[in-house]
Amino acid sequence: MDLTRKTLSVEEHLPLKPAQQLALLLLAEGPTYGVALMEALEERSGGAIRLNAGSLYRLLASLVDDGLVEPTEEVANPSGAGAPRKLYGLTSFGREVLAAEARRQAGLLDMARALRLLEGS
Repeated sequence: MDLTRKTLSVEEHLPLKPAQQLALLLLAEGPTYGVALMEALEERSGGAIRLNAGSLYRLLASLVDDGLVEPTEEVANPSGAGAPRKLYGLTSFGREVLAAEARRQAGLLDMARALRLLEGS
């Protein structure tokens, strides 16, 4: 066991930051490599989340350290040049945290609806 890994409960990870949540949602669709994830984050957020490579790999390292994401395998670089690409996938714990965040947000949305805050928008 890696003793440097943080041992936080599901609730201690909440609330997720937008980039964390979207990255976990994208990885829930299936494993992907860093550059593809970076592009998908920007595309799926409508440009609201734009990370440079350094920021993306810091985000991934943090998610790995927290046990939410894990490197799954390495695949050859399609260009044939450079190092193989590392694929990242969601862990079962990451899926639990993502589900807990979805429940948390659903509860907030229910409260907003009950207060009629969403009418007319």
